[in-house]
Amino acid sequence: MKNILIIDDDPNIRRVYSDLLVSEGFGVSAAKSAEEATELLLREEADLVLLDINMPDINGIIMRDVLHVYNDKLKVIIASVYPVNQQQRWIARADDYFDKSQGAEVLLDKVRKVLEAA
Repeated sequence: MKNILIIDDDPNIRRVYSDLLVSEGFGVSAAKSAEEATELLLREEADLVLLDINMPDINGIIMRDVLHVYNDKLKVIIASVYPVNQQQRWIARADDYFDKSQGAEVLLDKVRKVLEAA
């Protein structure tokens, strides 16, 4: 089973993504902040991270660099309200990008594609 870590400060997003991914057979952990995500990663393995950009304290732009230092093979999909082209300009080293308005099927397709490429 592939494990996915959701890092997003919005509890509704964490719940919706968790429910969706669990229903598709993935193991899921969720964190509301970079600090909480770091603690989770020290205890649990993750194959993929869904990372929001706008978060308090440490934003997704900085957290992507932290994840890369922690494990440079860890797959990351940026999941944000910003358009994909803007996400790509801000965070160039992600495995894929997801505009939250694109819907659940697009997210699942991106998750599967990134994990299959791993």
